[in-house]
Amino acid sequence: MNNCLILLTNYYPFHKGEEYLESEIEYLSAKFKQIFIISTMVSNEMKQTRSVPENVTVLPVGIKHSFMGKTRMVFRQFKTIYKDTVKRKMIIEDSKGNILYKFYCYYFESRAMDVYNRVVKMLNEFDFDQYDSITLYSYWLYITARVAVELKNNYFKARNPYTISRAHRYDLYEYAAPLKYLPERDYLLKSLDAIYPCSQDGVDFLNETYPAYRDKISVRRLGTISTNTISNTTNDKLYIVSCSVMRKVKRLDLLIQALAELEKKKIPFLWTHIGGGPEFDNIKKLARKKLNMEHVHFTGYLKNQDVLNWYKHNPATVFVNLSSSEGVPVAIMEAMSMGIPVIATDVGGTREIVENGLNGYLLKKDCTVTEIVDCFINFYKANANDYSEMCNNALKIWNERCNAKILYADFADQLVKNGHRFLRKTI
Repeated sequence: MNNCLILLTNYYPFHKGEEYLESEIEYLSAKFKQIFIISTMVSNEMKQTRSVPENVTVLPVGIKHSFMGKTRMVFRQFKTIYKDTVKRKMIIEDSKGNILYKFYCYYFESRAMDVYNRVVKMLNEFDFDQYDSITLYSYWLYITARVAVELKNNYFKARNPYTISRAHRYDLYEYAAPLKYLPERDYLLKSLDAIYPCSQDGVDFLNETYPAYRDKISVRRLGTISTNTISNTTNDKLYIVSCSVMRKVKRLDLLIQALAELEKKKIPFLWTHIGGGPEFDNIKKLARKKLNMEHVHFTGYLKNQDVLNWYKHNPATVFVNLSSSEGVPVAIMEAMSMGIPVIATDVGGTREIVENGLNGYLLKKDCTVTEIVDCFINFYKANANDYSEMCNNALKIWNERCNAKILYADFADQLVKNGHRFLRKTI
């Protein structure tokens, strides 16, 4: 097994985010002799926050992705890209005459090429001729995928490496993007050897939008690790838990409206939200205005392991996610792994792990406050046997569809097999 994997991430193992990789990297490291993690959005001031296996080398790109940092990237690369007739033609075709799309394409390509140039300098320090096969793995179908394609087509051109990308949410659903558009979709799908959305919903979206590439696209789910702990709860009140970065898309304001109705109905509860983010102050202010703060607990940002530890030591009746857009939420998986039922909106791939009436309640995307409240009341009034059955179903579905031990081991095996098969085809 003399193989090499180059994994392109945004921040991992620096900063926070991309928590799934904290589990997946262990399975990848067992199947590849050497792994290089290229952290494309990490500046020189950032410190590594997560440990990696011994056969993993971490290469931070060292670029600030602040507004000014991104602006400098565009200034450094724009002239070169504009003079490249092939790229200019691609951008014109991709933007379909829309001036905003065209600017977005130049911005996207500039960022990707600026990262690529730095990556090349780092990779020049290593001998890749020693490896029998090289696999390029982009964690996102965005900048990291564009860099992976450039590595495939130029830096590793003689090796023709097996090149794949995962796809999640912001990098997948064009209708959810600010301009209802994502750059270079056709080019990336054509150039990659395989694309793996984390949900069947994502697969269906790509197949419908880009049917020419359906043979390359298949679902590869993300998962969580079992803590071998079942959450304990009591029936004195509803222990309501939510966990997410505080962004508008998470619609915590809608949850607060539903909780305010619970207070009016004299239904006792304690709501705990795990996570911080750009909307933290606004959500906290709204909660103070609408709710009795004795019924509310904000933990702020917690590391992934601390989130799991919180579940071990605190009661939880139900987990809630009212997002307007999702991939397949890790927070829901983590709650289910501890036997906690779920109330969630039917967006993205959520329906693939939450089945209405079985392990919780699945609400339509534009659900009303009354419908949310009714779900809470169902949990509050549920008898012990019915609630226990929902808890058991949550754990059962998690084990069948979200167990990282099974999902990541199988994915790592597939990368190795496909990489070797691809190698044999190109020799």
